[in-house]
Amino acid sequence: MVGFAMNAMAGQRAAFPRQDWKIVPIIGILRLGAIYVLVFYALQILPPGRSGILVWTGTLWTVPIAMIFLKERMTRMQIAGLSVGMLGLLLVVDPRTLMVAEPRIVWDYVMLMGAALSVAWTSVYIRAHKWGATALASTPWQLLAGGIPALVAALVVEGIPDIRWTWGVVLIVVYQTTLASPLAVWGQLEAFRRLPAISVNLTLMATPVVGLLSSWWLVDEQLTLGVVSGLALLTAGVAANIVGDRNMRPVRSGLA
Repeated sequence: MVGFAMNAMAGQRAAFPRQDWKIVPIIGILRLGAIYVLVFYALQILPPGRSGILVWTGTLWTVPIAMIFLKERMTRMQIAGLSVGMLGLLLVVDPRTLMVAEPRIVWDYVMLMGAALSVAWTSVYIRAHKWGATALASTPWQLLAGGIPALVAALVVEGIPDIRWTWGVVLIVVYQTTLASPLAVWGQLEAFRRLPAISVNLTLMATPVVGLLSSWWLVDEQLTLGVVSGLALLTAGVAANIVGDRNMRPVRSGLA
């Protein structure tokens, strides 16, 4: 509803042409719905700061996926960035702890990596597509395409929720249904259309840093040397991938 209201406030219809009929539901289901389900389920066990770092590694996986499906070539800097990022990922996950962890914890890590790969694959798909609709017009339909399957999955797995409404819960719901969903989706798409992709991606690299610090401040997540070092290496790896991508540019007529 917020997405449609945003279109109404902008004085335009939330409609998209036939050329976008396929990509809008795919992006909604795989980039939004699947991530909501995988990440929120994993957050029941894993700390939010580390979870945010792992999901954010999707930026790393876009490089080899683009190489396979778009026939793009990796530069030396991108190869180095992927290698450094993989080392950082190992530090964050720490395979030694997984060997003695409960199966549920291991499964949660698998879900987060699945979410990261979903982000990466859809990013490549967006990059290869020639959009006809504006970012704002497609936003509510992407949210619907992702929200309905996520709701069905939640009802099947968890059943009818027994929500105890407090001001804290209300604020979380309001945040998720405004800033974290329609505004974030629309803002990111618009940023990629109007600004150089390198600038946008480098700015978005602040996301896991803010997430980790917020988790440390709000829920007392421990900032271990491995997690902080892993985040630093992942940041360096993503930066190398972005700077080494010669094809990244502002998109004027779509996200092709």
